[in-house]
Amino acid sequence: MSRKFKVVPVMYAASGSAYTLKLQNTEALAGLLSDGWSVMRTDVLPGLGGKGEYKVEPNTCYEPSFPPTIVYILEKESE
Repeated sequence: MSRKFKVVPVMYAASGSAYTLKLQNTEALAGLLSDGWSVMRTDVLPGLGGKGEYKVEPNTCYEPSFPPTIVYILEKESE
């Protein structure tokens, strides 16, 4: 038997306006977990923390800051 690995980032993205954030990629993570994948490890990529500038057309915004991205490393036994 061997193991397969996948990396699945779950992050927030602007949705409609600079002040509306929507969690992205949760459906992909849920589908993989339902298909027998398991979480081997998680890592966090830092968000902007209010210290940077990001652009959401047509505006440039400083607050609210984007939260961190959570990265899931999944594994599955394969035959």
